[in-house]
Amino acid sequence: MSNFIDDLDVVDETAVESGPQYPLAQWLNGDPKLAATGGVAHTGGVILPVRHLDDGVKPAPAWIQTTIAFATGKSETVLASQKVALAVVRTRFRWRMQKDGMNTYFPRTGYVGGAGMRGNLQVLCGIYGYSFPVVVTFTGRASQEFERLMQEFNNKVLETSRRLALGKPGSNGSTPPRLPRFAFYMKVAPGSHQKAGQKGAEAIITPPALNLPDPFTPDYLSAAYVGRERLVELQELYHESFDWAIAWDQPRNGTRPEGTAAGNGHGE
Repeated sequence: MSNFIDDLDVVDETAVESGPQYPLAQWLNGDPKLAATGGVAHTGGVILPVRHLDDGVKPAPAWIQTTIAFATGKSETVLASQKVALAVVRTRFRWRMQKDGMNTYFPRTGYVGGAGMRGNLQVLCGIYGYSFPVVVTFTGRASQEFERLMQEFNNKVLETSRRLALGKPGSNGSTPPRLPRFAFYMKVAPGSHQKAGQKGAEAIITPPALNLPDPFTPDYLSAAYVGRERLVELQELYHESFDWAIAWDQPRNGTRPEGTAAGNGHGE
């Protein structure tokens, strides 16, 4: 039998994925047929498989532990919430194309019209109620919608915080620094059930929706602020996650598709 230790002399470490790894959650599209079941299976929301977590992690407020059925026929124990508060630190995006049971991935600039590509967005964030960072995956229409929500969040929350900060210059008269997006929690909930996708291949989805007061007032900033200690932690996370953020900038082939949770539409 070959001994891997004897073959260490031929190992090319540049061929090994590096960088920090984070617990992986996903946006789940709700299914109107599961109204009797209730919870995220019906409404949609975020699910975080417990297998990605350390032993003893308990559901945060507004989260529950439940079992979700997957389209593959398998089921999994997850922590789930219909409404989440996300402090978005970094994102990364790629296109996914499936052919002959295999996935091929392309960077954002590699889109080919008519090739059946679907967007795949991952969001590295701090989640209210959990002390550790989490990556939330959005696929298809949900990825497009979440990027739009981030822009809306920037326009309303960050610009308002900037205007307020400019009214209070530093002690030395300098212009105060701009606050990062992750200084404030984005409150996200599933939207209503709707059809998406090409005719004949429609799917029911519940894309994420941004929960902001209307009219928007500066009072919201105090409630959404992550706090001094959390801000420092997330700034450190931002710097340590650079390699994670750029890891999808090159094409990657041959990865078999992972199980998709029930209610997640295909071809949105």
